[in-house]
Amino acid sequence: MQQAHAVVWMHSAPVPAGCGGCLSTDAGPKCRAHVHGQSCAHPNLAGRMDMLHRVLDALDRDVVDPDSGRGIVALQWVKSLRIDHGEAELTVTFAPQCGTGQEMAGEAFDTLRRLLPDTDIYVRHDC
Repeated sequence: MQQAHAVVWMHSAPVPAGCGGCLSTDAGPKCRAHVHGQSCAHPNLAGRMDMLHRVLDALDRDVVDPDSGRGIVALQWVKSLRIDHGEAELTVTFAPQCGTGQEMAGEAFDTLRRLLPDTDIYVRHDC
């Protein structure tokens, strides 16, 4: 008999201005990844390549930076993606507290959940 897996939604606690992930710009707060170009041209990938490419394509289509209109894969904001043994772990280089970072992390989670319905999903930030 299979046990049901509970889905636990995790949200970041509110962070005051100057959290270390955000920098001040003339246009308002910006994620450090936007300003300093912290990118990953070659993310670490682990799992079946066909599944990884399908997920990366969907993430690039579904999770778009509103400032540039480009997806997080094209912007090289995906540091790693691992899909194996009933788990998927995505590590991104934008901070969850900055501007639209929390919204993009939620969109990434939703995309992974849609593509991998019977999988434990983790979206991590490394910025």
